[in-house]
Amino acid sequence: MLAYFVYDLKSNRDVVVLPEMGCSVAVDTQVMQRFIGVDPAFTTWTGDTCQELAPEDFGSVIATRDDHGDVCVLNEALWHQRMQYYLGAAG
Repeated sequence: MLAYFVYDLKSNRDVVVLPEMGCSVAVDTQVMQRFIGVDPAFTTWTGDTCQELAPEDFGSVIATRDDHGDVCVLNEALWHQRMQYYLGAAG
């Protein structure tokens, strides 16, 4: 399952969008750690319903991740900024 890490500049918030699950999950430190973790198990995630919305409807897609793959960063600078924001020096 493909997950999208999305940043909304206007609201300065991040969400992980899971189109196959029809939901979005607000990002906090724990969600960021799960997104980048060894086995994110996206099929077990729950969040706000987003049945008809595309990931881009939430903002800029800055990274994607498959359940069994690595994080694919689309915007290096912004990804680094968001990692720093949630994980501090560890990001």
